[in-house]
Amino acid sequence: MLKTRLSRFSAVMAVSCLLVAGGAFYLLPTSADIIHEAESPYQTIFISEANGIRRMHAGSLLDRSSAMDLKDPYRHVYEYTAMMMLVSGYVDMPQKILVVGLGGGTVSRTLRRIYPEAEITNVEFDPVVVDMARQYFGYAEDDRMKLAVEDARRWLRGTKERFDVIVLDAYHGGYIPFHLTTREFLELVRERLAPGGAVCANTWIDQALAERESATYHAVFGSFHQYVGKWSTNRIIVASPGGVPSRGEVRSRLAALESARRPEGLDLTGMFGELLDPDPTWPAGTEILTDDHAPVNLLKEGK
Repeated sequence: MLKTRLSRFSAVMAVSCLLVAGGAFYLLPTSADIIHEAESPYQTIFISEANGIRRMHAGSLLDRSSAMDLKDPYRHVYEYTAMMMLVSGYVDMPQKILVVGLGGGTVSRTLRRIYPEAEITNVEFDPVVVDMARQYFGYAEDDRMKLAVEDARRWLRGTKERFDVIVLDAYHGGYIPFHLTTREFLELVRERLAPGGAVCANTWIDQALAERESATYHAVFGSFHQYVGKWSTNRIIVASPGGVPSRGEVRSRLAALESARRPEGLDLTGMFGELLDPDPTWPAGTEILTDDHAPVNLLKEGK
């Protein structure tokens, strides 16, 4: 099934190339679109604005860290952030949520509107990303929106808190930092989940890397669900220590949530029906990613 879904990768990339050639690929800003540039200890952060959309780019203008429609700040410009809200079908009214990787705060902002009483903790390692989120994307802390500026793995080791939902959306240098992809890290994530909790991870559908990630998530959590983007190369993994709920349970939760709140106009049940791959597969004997061996960059580049 994964190989079938991976055919989307080639199709999306082909369409992207045509759009670039035609000068219409809105994800690629020109220098005239840059409204701010800042150097952090780790990377250059660019803020661009064009056609009513403000974006954050970390390290490169090709990066898609975050985007906001200035006329409708709660609209999801990028498909993957909307897809990540499907985790709401796997838990019942979470009280404590952890978001790893802040960007412009889109994920946290939407989760706040879906679960207004929940306490949300954001962990972001780059202080300049936090500054840009505050200055250009309306991010702010309060008594239920908390922030830690620290490496996520170090922070997780240092806390004893447990969370109903853990969202993994940390990127640096074009992909997830390798130490946030390994079995050892995911075991730490599993330890920090409350009973009945779920982890939701934003990954890609690059074949070699996707297979290794799949094997690693399965080694730590057992069965999991994945959602493959229709208009992007993103893959959202949802897993739980006790195993994922049935498709019927997930659909029922999403339908109830839509009926009660209609969060941000998202078609949660529609995305569930169209993007879910409930039985991902990968070759037998696929190596898992470990602290001793996690060649993420090489796998991402197909080497």
